[in-house]
Amino acid sequence: MVDYCHLKIKETPFQLQEILNKQKTITSYRKIQALYWLKTEQIKTVQDIANALGVHRGSVQRWFKKYKDEGLESLLTIRKKTGRPSSISSEALSGLQARLHKAEHGFKSYGAIQKWIQSEYGEDINYKTLHGLVRYKLKAKLKVPRKSSIKKDVKRAESFKKN
Repeated sequence: MVDYCHLKIKETPFQLQEILNKQKTITSYRKIQALYWLKTEQIKTVQDIANALGVHRGSVQRWFKKYKDEGLESLLTIRKKTGRPSSISSEALSGLQARLHKAEHGFKSYGAIQKWIQSEYGEDINYKTLHGLVRYKLKAKLKVPRKSSIKKDVKRAESFKKN
């Protein structure tokens, strides 16, 4: 048997509509939408609300419990995601980025970057971590010029580049 949700919502439907229009994230929008549907009795069960919003019913129940216990302000707060701190300091990162963008002061290998960071900033960074940082976060490629032929005509190469 389907159980109806008997949550007491303090806000009026008009207030909920105003709050709904001000939401900037999809999760906050869904939370207010669920409260609005329940207040206006458009949808009466948690399962139906969850199906309409495309979320699990446990999520809707968690939202309603948080609203009941702590109120609307707490329901809409978005926690900052925390993660592992960076293995390289911001000072070293900015120095590395500046050095990578100078064509004449580039690096020949990731090992050379490791040694440079160790000597300049005293930080020991794993090779794989450094590769991911340089290649994917800083979007830099280590460009090493290829050897040029001894027989190459310099004037002809310059005219080729111009045309």
